[in-house]
Amino acid sequence: MANPWAALGALLQEGVDKHVYTAATLVVGLKGELCYESAVGRLGQTPEAAPVTRDTIFDLASLTKPLATALALLTLMAQGRLNLDTTLGEILAVDWLPPDKQPLTIKSLLTHSAGLPAWRPFFQTILQVPPEQRGGMLEKLAAAEPLEYPPGTATVYSDLGFMLLKAVIEAVSGQDLDRYCREQIYQPLGLSGLGFCPRQRPNETAQQYAATEIGLIQGRGIQGEVHDENAWAAGGMAGHAGLFGRGWEVFQLLAALYQSYQGQAASKIPLNPPLAKGDFEIMDLFPTRWVRTFLTPVPGSSRTLGFDTPTPGPASAGRFFSPHSVGHLGFTGTSFWLDLELGQMVVLLTNRVHLGRDHDKIKQFRPLIHEAASQALGSTYPFRG
Repeated sequence: MANPWAALGALLQEGVDKHVYTAATLVVGLKGELCYESAVGRLGQTPEAAPVTRDTIFDLASLTKPLATALALLTLMAQGRLNLDTTLGEILAVDWLPPDKQPLTIKSLLTHSAGLPAWRPFFQTILQVPPEQRGGMLEKLAAAEPLEYPPGTATVYSDLGFMLLKAVIEAVSGQDLDRYCREQIYQPLGLSGLGFCPRQRPNETAQQYAATEIGLIQGRGIQGEVHDENAWAAGGMAGHAGLFGRGWEVFQLLAALYQSYQGQAASKIPLNPPLAKGDFEIMDLFPTRWVRTFLTPVPGSSRTLGFDTPTPGPASAGRFFSPHSVGHLGFTGTSFWLDLELGQMVVLLTNRVHLGRDHDKIKQFRPLIHEAASQALGSTYPFRG
């Protein structure tokens, strides 16, 4: 019998050969345990581009929503500092929050049901002012945008809602989103490569980053700078995009979530600041109760709190992930799927936009990767046709 892992590796390489992407890393596991890891291709199209390794850093794009913004909110709720019914008006005592946005709840923003539009080219406005004046502009522009439908009556996937959630996290925590996620989530798990604003980090060069594209802002770099235009204009840190990381780090983060969901021992972290000098209160990083709350679909929606679920028909997760799965896609060509029933875990990071943002071969290719990974893990029952 053919080795299913070898077949999976060949398929991943086929993505390079067929110009789906120039760079990819794939990490596959079962119930939190790593089973397979591979990196293929080169960081860019040029002949001198370095080969991809397990330490290549990818622009995670919209994986920022579940893996940074949603998890930051989960930890704040676990600490009792806010809840799902908390409104923007209760947290953001600012003059730039209009009356129609004040009643919006954290839950409605996490589930993309707050009435906000999907996207707006805010970068065009932000780039007209000097860089030192751009701080906070993104969330202010999102707040000023008129609602498109009454909150709670529809679901429209929206970057704007997560722009506003960043402001919530920063107001409650007293830290910017990057510092909060690093100190309270990533570093306690040993994930030093996850974070925002990568070019500001010491000892890292553009040669470690999978290339993306210049996009709609002429003259910007394509390695080590966020691809999303709105996030780039905002300084590289936003609630909807801006997170960078390695495939194995995303996998370890998902493994921690899966283990907590299953009620297994969670990671422990000291609260900062300590209750008293030399005295730290220890708490669960991802308490099971809150992980299950965030990863359970909201009634009447195909989404959980910050995460997506497989569609009933053809899905990016392929046919072999159970309906009890959560995941997310990123515009740059990134994705993850976590099967809460079967324990399947697949992280696929690529740089498909490096070949052009309209280059969409990944749509047909991604399900094939997931199906091959599921079959290598032993899952053969098709949940979808």
